[in-house]
Amino acid sequence: MQLPDMEKNLVIAPGINLPPLLFKQKVVIINYSKSDGSLKVGGDEPVVVRKQFPLTFKAPGLKPFQFPIDPFISVSFKNIITRRSVAKGDKRGTVKERWTEDDAEINISGVLIADDDHYPDDVFTLQKYFETRQAIGAECRVLNDLGITSIVIESFDLPFTKGVENQAFTIKAYSDDVFNLLIEN
Repeated sequence: MQLPDMEKNLVIAPGINLPPLLFKQKVVIINYSKSDGSLKVGGDEPVVVRKQFPLTFKAPGLKPFQFPIDPFISVSFKNIITRRSVAKGDKRGTVKERWTEDDAEINISGVLIADDDHYPDDVFTLQKYFETRQAIGAECRVLNDLGITSIVIESFDLPFTKGVENQAFTIKAYSDDVFNLLIEN
């Protein structure tokens, strides 16, 4: 069986309440099954949906954690530029003495969903990753293709989410590169 044509269907993750009157097209509900780790399209015959960009966290002393539903990942790059003003110069602007690339800012957001009417245990696993005081390995094709293999978490937010079994989350992190600060002559 083929997946429904996504251009004509709207995809909704469970736990998000949206009035159906807003949608003029067919709505597809995707359900997550924790027992086998698959996503299924609701309807008469369930169809398994593959994950597109799975994200896995790894850190020494913690079990690897793969997000059950692919989170939204955004990455922002910027440069750090040292600018100097020239006294009595006849040109407009500043002299850019040097610049370097800053850490990449990474925002990860999504929703964690439990199978039953209990708070998702995955929230506590993510909290342990937030509390670790070391770099976290990040395995995700989107991040790895951009040269990001480890991150450090600055903030972990759990906003109000309707339903006991649902919890939205937002993680703000920075890329972490290994530097060799001691150089032998």
